[in-house]
Amino acid sequence: MHNLPLLRPLPALRRLGFTLVELMITLAVLVVLLAVAVPSMQEFTANNQLAATKSNFAAALALARTEAGKRGRVVALQALGSGPSGNEFVNGWEIAVDDDGNGAVDSNETRVRKNAVTLEKIKLGGEPTVAFRATGALVGTAAQVYTLCRASGGTRGYAVTVTPSGATDVVGINTCTP
Repeated sequence: MHNLPLLRPLPALRRLGFTLVELMITLAVLVVLLAVAVPSMQEFTANNQLAATKSNFAAALALARTEAGKRGRVVALQALGSGPSGNEFVNGWEIAVDDDGNGAVDSNETRVRKNAVTLEKIKLGGEPTVAFRATGALVGTAAQVYTLCRASGGTRGYAVTVTPSGATDVVGINTCTP
C-alpha cells in the first residue's frame, strides 16, 4: 500500500501572497510614518509661503522705487482694501503712480502692478502705503517697517525695513506672536 503523507506542501504559486497579519503590520507602520510626516510637511509649506511672500513684497518695493526713478514721479506701493491692524496687506498690494502729482494715488491713476493674493496664512503688517520720490527716496523722513509672520503658529518671521533713502533691508525675526 502507498503511504501518502497527510500534509502536502503547497505549490510555489500558492505561497506568493501576504498574510492578513503582514498586511496589518505594514498598514500600522505606514500610519505611524504619516502621523510624523504630515505635520512636518505642513510646517515646511508654511515656512515656504512666508519666505515667498517676503521675497514678493521686497521685489514689489524695489519695483516701486525703480518705477519712481524711471517715471520721474511719486510711485506708491499700497495695500489693497483695508485689513485689520497688524495685517494691513491681507488682500495683497498694488504699485500705482501719482500721475497728477497731488500726493495721493487716485483710482484713475496708472497701476504698474497688482498682487491681489489673499494672505490667509501670512500676516503682513505696517503702514498701508509706502511712496517713493523720483530720486528713489521715501516720501517722508522716517523709516517704514513691515513685519511678516505666520498667521498661526511659529515665532519666526521677517522684518522688512524701508530706510528714508529708499533702500530695503530684510532680516529674520523671532518675535512673531501667533
